[in-house]
Amino acid sequence: MSEMTHAEATQLIDRLARLLRDEIAAIGQGQLARVEELYPRKTELLGEIETAFGSAEKYFGRDDPQSQKLRNKLDELRDLIHTDLALLKRMTQATGDVAREIERIRDRQSLRGLYDRDGTPKDGPVTPSQRFDKSI
Repeated sequence: MSEMTHAEATQLIDRLARLLRDEIAAIGQGQLARVEELYPRKTELLGEIETAFGSAEKYFGRDDPQSQKLRNKLDELRDLIHTDLALLKRMTQATGDVAREIERIRDRQSLRGLYDRDGTPKDGPVTPSQRFDKSI
């Protein structure tokens, strides 16, 4: 890959930032299929950024306006990544909580016994014993 210009590097950062904003919006709207759809492109763009900025000195080490602009863009990108990561962690936690709650409900509604209204198990047999009249 040939070396990128500052303009190309800026465009690459902008593409990833736009994708992260889309993902953050999708998470906020509960569009999990959209989050899954964006994942491959996000991974691809992150790889491109790692490759492109291998020699960061060229892009960020100078004190010119182009380098300053890139540093600012990277700061914005870092903030977006932190926001995205926090939302994904919360989404994962919420999904785990829901799965545990479903398991708890399944256990409560299973054939493992009877339960009081407060959810505590009742002692004794599941079904009352049957009495037959044998005095015919």
